[in-house]
Amino acid sequence: MIDFKGTPISFLVSDFVEGDLLSQFVRAQPGHRLDAFQALHLLHALVRGVEEIHEAREYHGDLHADNIIVTRRGLGFDLKLIDLFHRETSHRSNVEDDIIDLVHILYNVVGGRRHYAKQPQEIKDICKGLRRDLIVARWRSAEQLRRHLETLEWVSR
Repeated sequence: MIDFKGTPISFLVSDFVEGDLLSQFVRAQPGHRLDAFQALHLLHALVRGVEEIHEAREYHGDLHADNIIVTRRGLGFDLKLIDLFHRETSHRSNVEDDIIDLVHILYNVVGGRRHYAKQPQEIKDICKGLRRDLIVARWRSAEQLRRHLETLEWVSR
């Protein structure tokens, strides 16, 4: 808020961010989904961003494909997380919700229910059949998920 000649004026300043919403980006891909390798790279970029939010003792609170702007950069993705729902000290349940949302994003970008059964074990080991209890038991933090992705060993098929 600024004061202009004695009148308080509220305003919002935002950056222009180039790219597509993740939902649009995925729809533009062959089969309207990402292959496992691309999806894991995308997840890694997302997890790194969420990890920074959690390190600041905050949480996103509304992670989904329409709150992520994506541009492709080689093997990686340049992402912007938008529309942070909560800006307050996070509690364990808020962090867990963000992690659950990250796993759901992975599940959806590889094709969701229709294609999940055909995913490699590496994807299934992260998604845990979307069972919240299994996900939060395995991924206690975004950092833990990031470390898993960075040390993931692919089984040749």
